[in-house]
Amino acid sequence: MLPALMASPSPSSSRTRFGARRPLIVALPLSLLGTFGLLGACGDDELVAEAPCDVCPFTGLSAPVDVRRDTSGVVHVYAKTDEDAFFGSGYMQAFDRLFQMELTRRRALGRSAEVFGEGRVGDDKLVHTIDIPRWGRENAALTAAEHPRIHRFAEAWTAGVNRFVEEVENGTSPMPPAFAEMGLTPERWEVSDGYAIGKLLMFGNANQIEFDILSSALRDYSPAILDQIPLLAPLQEAFSVPVDSPPLDLARWGTAEDRRRDGGPTFTLPDDAPQRLARWSETMSRFRPAASNNWAVKGEHTATGRAMIAGDPHQGFSSPTLFWSHHMNSADAGGSLDVAGWSFVGTPGIQLGHNRSIAWTATTNYPDTMDLYDVARPTLDTVVLAGTTVEMVARDVTIAVRDAEPVLYTVYEVPDHGVILPEDLLPLPLVDGALLLAWVGLQPTREAFAFFSFDTARNLEEFDAAVDVMEIGCFNFLAASAEGISYRSSPLVPRRTNPAAHWPYMILDGAEPETFWTGDFLPPEQMPHSRGEERGFIATANNDPFGFTRDASIEGDPWYFGVYYDPGTREARIQERLGQAIDDDGAIGMDEMKALQLDVRSNLAVELVPIAEEALAAAPVDDEAAALQARVDVQRLGRLLAEWDRDMSRPQAAPVAFTGFSYFLTRAVIADDLSLFFSPIAEQQAIYILKFALLALRHPVGGTLQEGRQLLVLRSLAETADWLLAEQGSIDEGYSWGDFHGTSFGSIAGPSLEGGWIATDGGDGTVNVSSARFFGGEDGTRDRLESGGGAIYRMVAEIGEDGVPRAEFNMPRGNSGDPESPHWNDLERDWVAGTYRPLLFANDAIEAATLERRTIAP
Repeated sequence: MLPALMASPSPSSSRTRFGARRPLIVALPLSLLGTFGLLGACGDDELVAEAPCDVCPFTGLSAPVDVRRDTSGVVHVYAKTDEDAFFGSGYMQAFDRLFQMELTRRRALGRSAEVFGEGRVGDDKLVHTIDIPRWGRENAALTAAEHPRIHRFAEAWTAGVNRFVEEVENGTSPMPPAFAEMGLTPERWEVSDGYAIGKLLMFGNANQIEFDILSSALRDYSPAILDQIPLLAPLQEAFSVPVDSPPLDLARWGTAEDRRRDGGPTFTLPDDAPQRLARWSETMSRFRPAASNNWAVKGEHTATGRAMIAGDPHQGFSSPTLFWSHHMNSADAGGSLDVAGWSFVGTPGIQLGHNRSIAWTATTNYPDTMDLYDVARPTLDTVVLAGTTVEMVARDVTIAVRDAEPVLYTVYEVPDHGVILPEDLLPLPLVDGALLLAWVGLQPTREAFAFFSFDTARNLEEFDAAVDVMEIGCFNFLAASAEGISYRSSPLVPRRTNPAAHWPYMILDGAEPETFWTGDFLPPEQMPHSRGEERGFIATANNDPFGFTRDASIEGDPWYFGVYYDPGTREARIQERLGQAIDDDGAIGMDEMKALQLDVRSNLAVELVPIAEEALAAAPVDDEAAALQARVDVQRLGRLLAEWDRDMSRPQAAPVAFTGFSYFLTRAVIADDLSLFFSPIAEQQAIYILKFALLALRHPVGGTLQEGRQLLVLRSLAETADWLLAEQGSIDEGYSWGDFHGTSFGSIAGPSLEGGWIATDGGDGTVNVSSARFFGGEDGTRDRLESGGGAIYRMVAEIGEDGVPRAEFNMPRGNSGDPESPHWNDLERDWVAGTYRPLLFANDAIEAATLERRTIAP
């Protein structure tokens, strides 16, 4: 019998919820129903059935909504009912960000090429292949069926958005200028649009297509690198909930797994491979998982004796930025909402922030919830899976393209299994047949319900229960309350059959029955959960939560969760500082929490600078090494690096020199081994090529350091000295990191929204991360570094004596998307400097700081 990639769950499954194409709408556990059945409509924990009126659609405001804007530009919505609060939230998000909302919605509906032209056809093809618009509609229908009152919040929010759109249409509110600039007009919203945007966000955070394809390309076109460098190993062993696993053993690693296809590569490398890889990387960059830091500390280790929490989600930067900040309060009038924080633009509710009881934040987790399969396709409408011929379902799509003819595209779905990805999604020949994608998210899912439930959670148990409903949320959620702290991550991760034999992080052979999913998922005890009992704190930074990658192998691991993680430099630094603070006095305060968010110590430099010192001090291996050591400029560069404190801070010159050295050394060590994949990997995330180079320097096996370590390091120091003299005019003076490195806020569309460049601290792998592309430009390197991502906001919060969280924050740019608004970029300097403002929550503080008032009438 053919195994289904997303089959209906078997009775013996330890953790199953529903299948992909024939979902079993399973009743939620009584604990969840008791927690969320009425979502705060009553004041106790009884199990309460939704009253008949709760199934009615939203028909309009029940009373006027009072809106205030404070000195930070944050919007505060006061309403009589929860639905009215969501209406006001939707209206005000549109007021601040309507143009950005329009672009985000078009992206989620596969309509980006309508605005941006042929360069976005690939984006739209991928969106239509995954069928994000359909899943938006089905997610809405699922929520309406299971939780009609929750769905009515989305209806109310959509009605609020449309109220503002109506005002723009009739001229009572001005049309944001970017619409005219781009030749667009705003359109009315459907309630499913917000759900579709949410589904797209979930897909982006779960997306490992790019990782799997690059890994497979390395296997097929540069297989030697897999024997030379333990690519899966972290740089630093910092794990959030460590599980016993063996350390890296090069002898074992070198023989544990077969890293090549049988018979070796079978494909011919196209002549235009570099150009194809560049185009592919550009498309995939808009669907790439994000980073982030968060940590929480138990009360016994804080200055107040109560829990503290910090979070700084990392996202790609744009102008305006991805998040919008606001506060909804219906609780004062008898409703259930009193919550402040941040929303992804285009979505209802508050996804990250705090309410009266809990503060919470999230980082991206990297569980493997996707697989790619090379499947035989004997006819246009059939594929062969594990020897069984399966009929596909065809779906025709028309993609409108600005200034060009429409693109007609047919999507082929494999019922109960997945979808066939477009042929042009592959940058190189990698499959003999078609490329099938399986993702647990190809079904109706409940992330909207989970996020709405965060807003009203009254304790950690309710918060954890909400996380457990989020089937495709690949996040590390942390929460703090008067009870303590909690870490929870509960996406559906397939329990695979014998993963060590088939490598699910590469393209799988669709002829092998063992590669298909069983319909079971990892049970709760194999998911990363903690209350911080052992360390007194919990921290995550996109690192391997368990430590299974320590040995660069999945063979022998107790279970398979995933392999693609941050190298661990941020997590290691966070754990180091928190552990040291606890050891020193055990009384961490808000200032220490903020300082850690702003930390710019480079753990890469901690390891690489001694390597440079060693190469300069050791006896030369040959005449070339002796000549390089004798160069005055090289010795001067060595002294600059040796005397540096390893902080990537704006006033210093050494971070510029170190960055040049680290990248020139990386290129010298691994560029020839990675061949044409060096640039795509560097484009994806520069930290990965830096990681690969350091691993090669630590473990010089298989010939990666053919010229010898000393000579490669000295040549790289000399290349750095030449570069500094050419670009800066000096080895060690007259320039600074702030002159060379900064953050760019490019316009989402049109010149009026351009945000410019500003000097910033941080670098590759620092807690206050600020990575940028070094290579590129006419001369091979860039004139200045432009970081395109980082902390989209920073929040620290402590639990007050009354149990209510008190938060402080900063965020880049401003809360408004209108260049004419005083809140367009008023927060930028604080974000750069690391100055925090209160996230106002108490009514008296909001009243005292109110700059603007508005009443939204029924």
